[in-house]
Parts: sequence; C-alpha cells; structure tokens
Amino acid sequence: MKNTKTIALAILGLSGLAGLLALAVVLIEKAPSIEDQLPASSTATNIDIDNGDQKIDWSHYPKFSLDLSEETTITKAGVYHVTGELEDAPLVINASKDDIRLILDNVTIKNSTGPAVVCYSAGDLVVELKGESILRDGNKYDASYDDDVKGAFYSKSDLTFEGSGTLTITANYQDGIVGKDDLKFNGGSFVITAADDAIRGKDSVYIVNGDFNITSRSDGIKSTNEIDAGKGFVLIENGHIKIAAGDDAIHAEKELYIYNGNIDITKSYEGLEANNITINGGEIKIASSDDGINAQNTININSGNTYVNASGDGIDSNGYAYINGGTLTIDGPTNNGNGALDSENGIIIKGGTVVAVGSSGMAESPANSSTQYSANIFLDSTYPADSKIKIKDSDGNTILRHTSAKTFSNITVSMAEFVLGETYILYIDDEKIESFTLSNVATIVGNANNRFGGPGGMGPGGGMGPNNDMGPGMQGGDMAPPDGEPIAPPNDQRF
Repeated sequence: MKNTKTIALAILGLSGLAGLLALAVVLIEKAPSIEDQLPASSTATNIDIDNGDQKIDWSHYPKFSLDLSEETTITKAGVYHVTGELEDAPLVINASKDDIRLILDNVTIKNSTGPAVVCYSAGDLVVELKGESILRDGNKYDASYDDDVKGAFYSKSDLTFEGSGTLTITANYQDGIVGKDDLKFNGGSFVITAADDAIRGKDSVYIVNGDFNITSRSDGIKSTNEIDAGKGFVLIENGHIKIAAGDDAIHAEKELYIYNGNIDITKSYEGLEANNITINGGEIKIASSDDGINAQNTININSGNTYVNASGDGIDSNGYAYINGGTLTIDGPTNNGNGALDSENGIIIKGGTVVAVGSSGMAESPANSSTQYSANIFLDSTYPADSKIKIKDSDGNTILRHTSAKTFSNITVSMAEFVLGETYILYIDDEKIESFTLSNVATIVGNANNRFGGPGGMGPGGGMGPNNDMGPGMQGGDMAPPDGEPIAPPNDQRF
C-alpha cells in the first residue's frame, strides 16, 4: 500500500471569490478586435474566453512548500511550490471551487498505473513552470480512474500554464494535456509525445504564448465542444509551435483563429481543420497527406505568410474561401482528384498574393466576384519538382518567383501587381512558356478542356455556377457571396 498524505490547509478571507466565479466566462478585451478584424463576409461567431486566471491576486493566498515523495492530494486554496520526484503515484488536486496555483520546480512524476497529475475539482488551476519538469503516465490506467481520465496531465477545471520552464510529457496511454473546461497557455516550453492527442481542451485551447514541440499519433492541438455557444475554439495569438501529427495538426470543433506566431506542421493528415478558419497573421508552414487547410464553412486569410504542401487539396472550403491579404503559397496535389484551391461556393480574392501550383484535373479558378485579378494557367505538359517558375511583366520585371516542390501542370496566381489588359510572360526554368493578357478578373490561360468535373468543376463553385461563362469547370464559383469591405492587406510582398 502506498502511504498518502493529504494537505488540507484552511484559508480565510477569500473576499471577492464569488465575484471571480461570476466572471468565470467572459469575453476577453480583445474579443471586439477579433470581430472587427474579420471581413464582413465571415460567418465566424463570437468566442467566449475564460480569463478568470488574470483576476486572481495570488498575494492573498497562503503559500506552501511541497516536496513530493508519496501520493499527495491538495484540497484547499493556495500557492504550492512543488519539488521532488514521485514514482507510481499521481499528484492529485481535489479542491472543490478553490483556486490552486502549482509551481512545478524541476519536478518528475512517473505513474505507471495512471496519470501523473489529475485535477478532479478546483476553481482555476494555474501551473507555473520553473526549471525542467517531467511527467509520464502508464500505458494502462487502473480501474479506479473514471473513463474520462485519459491524459498524463488531466484537469476537469479551467487550466492555465505559464512561466519560463520546460515541461516534458510522455503520454503512453492516450493524451498529453487534457482540460475538460478551458485550457490556456501564457508561456513555458512543452515537449509532448502522445499515443493519441497531444493537447486537448474541451471548451477551448487559447495559446497566448509558449514553445511547443508536439509528436502525436492522432491530433496535435484540438478543442471538442460542439454544443455550447462561443466554445469549441482554438485561438493562437503567438508562440512557436512545431507539430508532427498522425491526424489533424490543429483541430477546432467550431472556430480556429491564428493571429501571430510561428507554426510549423511537419506532418499531418490535415493541417488546419475547423468549421471556420481565420488567419490574421503569423508564419505558417503545413505539410499534409490530405488537405492542408480544411473548413466545413469558411476560410478567411487576411494577413501573414502561409505555405502549404498538400497531397490532397491545398485549401478546401465547403463554403467560401476569402483571401484579403497576406501571402498564400501552395504546392498542391500531383493527382487529378484534388486541387491546390478548392471550394464549394467560390474563392474570393480581394488582396494579398496567391501562388497555387499543382495538378490540373480539379484546378479551380478564383470567383468572378473577386476584386483582385488572377490567372489560372493550364500547362500543356507536366513539369518536374524543383522547376523554377517566374512571371514577368511587359517591361521584363520579374514580379513572381517560386520553385515547385512537386510535379505540376497548373499554376494559379493572384497579386496586386496584376493589371487588367496588361500582358505577362510565364517562364519555367528560364524557358518562355506562355504569354497571356489579363482579360477578366479571373483569366483562364491555356487549354482546360481536358480537366475533370466535380467540386470546383461541374458542381457548385465550378464553371456551371451562376455568372460563369468560361466553360465546364473552368471558372471559380460566384454564388452571390455576402458583401463587405475586406481588411486592408499589409505591405505587399515583392518577389
């Protein structure tokens, strides 16, 4: 039998706690700016972020030192400075609605029969990282744990990580970090290897900052609430995130917002997936064996630099895809069953730079309702990987450069430099391939007659949709999209 010591330290005078709980779910001060930055065409809803951790004055709470040596249960509010090592037992929090702050200072917890840290109840659980801490769970949990408990660090309460230390998690059973409520990262470095999902927040995952190196057999980062209004979102404001995932790298049941940061998805089935996806900045790289960016409803790209290398569709929206600014570069599929650009209702470009290279079979053109000009170029031959693509204007200035990562027979380009009526020349490996004049907001270049039908082809969003007159599957969808002023793009990237 393991000895168990229980810390049950009374605390008096928690004035204002009721007020804190009343503010448990609030719209953060940035919420209006989130909404303001979205184009009017977006169908994204408001998101409710629990920032209760910011309202806690920890100086009013008692402070305790806890040197781990045996299974320990924390039951009362306070700040706990935790050190030491624990084998074959978890650190347990069961504190009703009390706020708990854990300072993990070079802690090692390895539990072969369950989670390393489990929080059954608390108000807000805030974890500060100091030094290098290690958590490892078992590959099978004891029957005494609820079926719900499936993470090396598991919390039923709001969970926030911060600090400057490193947390290394090996999740042998299923997930790395699980928050059954809201899950937030204000800082720290995380190295997570997970048998299933690496980071899972039911209501939300909110990354303010932090460094993440994630390897997961299933999803990398995900939120799962599909019922409650304002929940089921992932919001990334900053940080460095590297993910190698067996399924989706970042998955939100409803909304995915990316505002800034460096996101490097080195492996995934699908890179970004959500009902609505909004990219308002950041440096994003995606490698996927299926779709790079997949939205059940709407994709909005307003700023930032996004690169996609996808075996399936580069971007795939079951509604509209709006590109209002930033740079989107896609090395798309080599098979004709997918396209570098794919939408159900139309790809509407109002700013930024788009370079989409891939197969021609399902190549979709931007919609006629776009306000920035584009060229969808169907090539007579398939060109090999590492081909150097250039487009020059009539004065001989190179306005675009791209080196293909894979074979391709189609190039779709849109940029602010394109002018209606002007002539441009396409070069591949310094050989002149095609001279074309922009005759339409979405100009078709070359022979597209041999391409296949389907979404972006004969179906919705394809050539037979309203206002399309370029032949089967050649013109992007234009199905009377919602109107609205796009976000002003940042300074155009020059090539």
